[in-house]
Amino acid sequence: MCGILLINIPLMAGPVGMERPMAAPSLADPDWQVWTIAQLFVFGTMRGLFSMLFGIGLLLFFEGSGKSDGLYLRRLAMLFLFGVANGTVLLWPGDILTTYAIAGIAVLAFRDRSPHRLLVAGLVAIGLMSVLMTIEIGLMPADQFLYSPETLATEAAARHGSYADNLAYLSHVTAKWTLDIASILWIAESAGFMLVGMALWRGDWMEGARPRMLIAGYAIGLPLRIAQAIAIFGNDGNPTGWTAMVDQVARLGMTLGHAGLVLTLWPHARNAFAPLARMGRMALTLYLGQSALAAVIFSGFGLGLWGRLNGWGEWGVAALILVAEALFATFWFTRFRYGPMEWLWRWGTYGRRPTG
Repeated sequence: MCGILLINIPLMAGPVGMERPMAAPSLADPDWQVWTIAQLFVFGTMRGLFSMLFGIGLLLFFEGSGKSDGLYLRRLAMLFLFGVANGTVLLWPGDILTTYAIAGIAVLAFRDRSPHRLLVAGLVAIGLMSVLMTIEIGLMPADQFLYSPETLATEAAARHGSYADNLAYLSHVTAKWTLDIASILWIAESAGFMLVGMALWRGDWMEGARPRMLIAGYAIGLPLRIAQAIAIFGNDGNPTGWTAMVDQVARLGMTLGHAGLVLTLWPHARNAFAPLARMGRMALTLYLGQSALAAVIFSGFGLGLWGRLNGWGEWGVAALILVAEALFATFWFTRFRYGPMEWLWRWGTYGRRPTG
């Protein structure tokens, strides 16, 4: 959840449809410096971890007695509504919750499968994603990777405007992206990583293979990520068919490497991870909170910083948001058992008001 903000904030602070800086590639450019670090270590991997944990959460949900598929579908319906609110009221078209809700329905059918079948299903979904991404990149004209001056001016006017201006523009983007056929790619990607997470959990593979997961994950993922970055720089900052084909393999490797790193360090640094653990207990609240805070910081009805910061400035704002959220989580859990949105989510799922 913390790492996802590092990826989301450039799209919150600037053109929402741009996954790369607008300028030509140059390591002297602060935006491209941040992009390079993100490309190597962050892009897709935080969402990959989130997806794997979501799949593990599915299995944990059914460990208690009296849990039915119907109850879990109610939980997913609530998640979908949170996502709709995030993509409209909270002004974040890049919301992932609606995608997770749909992908969650798809992986629910696999919850009783063996670890090996879960892993195979996950890898098939990720492989399908790789093929579809390669086809999509191959069909895109070069001028589709950058905003036109007219599109940039339209978005700038909306983002520097009132809340109503922002809501009208960004809600339209949310609807367009959600209803686009390319949404299938996001669903397949999320479902694939959910299934991998379920396989790792059910097979107890995370417990005994922490250092091996770290080493193997980075050994596969990091060289591919470096090669991708070099190829993208050499292609005027745009992806190629080759970088798209290997992207999911690199992403899976880096995601497993990150997971292995945290699991290896966890027994030796529990106190250091305590603030993150508290934040994890209210991940939904803080994820939605990031959208709300970014809307106020960057939109015209708030501080109006949209388009005015470079990459390092955006990551600085992200750091301040995360510190504020860590302090909020610490304060909240001295008084309450659940985060506010988690409390509402449980109420909607079980149909009764949670205690605590």
